[in-house]
Amino acid sequence: MAITYQRTMKINYGRKLADLDFKKLCGELSKKDIFVCGNYDDYSDNAYGFTEVTKNKVTYVIHSNNEANIMSVSYGADAIAIVEGLGHIIDGLEYEKVSTETSKKEWATPEGSYIVFLGDKDGVNINLHNWGENGIEYDNGAIMQIRLQNGYEGLRLVFIINWEVETIQRKDKIEEAMVQAVMADMGKIQGIIEGRMNLKKFDIDTEDVEIDCHFDAKTESRSECTPDIIKQVRDARRGNE
Repeated sequence: MAITYQRTMKINYGRKLADLDFKKLCGELSKKDIFVCGNYDDYSDNAYGFTEVTKNKVTYVIHSNNEANIMSVSYGADAIAIVEGLGHIIDGLEYEKVSTETSKKEWATPEGSYIVFLGDKDGVNINLHNWGENGIEYDNGAIMQIRLQNGYEGLRLVFIINWEVETIQRKDKIEEAMVQAVMADMGKIQGIIEGRMNLKKFDIDTEDVEIDCHFDAKTESRSECTPDIIKQVRDARRGNE
């Protein structure tokens, strides 16, 4: 039976960004070919940065005999209830669905938290779609997903590496596949993202961070990443500055 090993590394930068600042951060990342989108999403379907945003607003206008507008409501169920409730009092009472489209410039909202990284690995795009999911697939079968989360736990950069094998693996083999094989890309991605975080307008401390790193298997066993592994990731980031 196949066994899936999973390594999770969460870097917490301490505080949740204001929603507007997070939109601006995602816009800055897009300038570096790093895009925040949904897990099954194509980044090209999303808007990034300060851009034209089109919104469609639907209202339900209630009128009498197609002439006098009495009121408007936001929900069709409310319009139906009003027409049915007052139709015996007001002659010719009916409602009409009205759509209004508006466009204006504003900071685009990211449509997810998964990172699409358009860097190159040996001359080819390393951000592959693995069965419809955004992740980087390696020759050894390991798949790394990256997320940028901004929630109640704070602003977090998360790396999740999954490695599916047929038999239980030795510790050195697990580290080779899930640490050494992905280390350079983790460092490069972390370096670029933290480089945007370090912009003065965001005021994010990328050095005083909380790091949670651990390994899991389907057997529910868990082992903590050694300090040396954590140090390797930080050193890999600095090597790309």
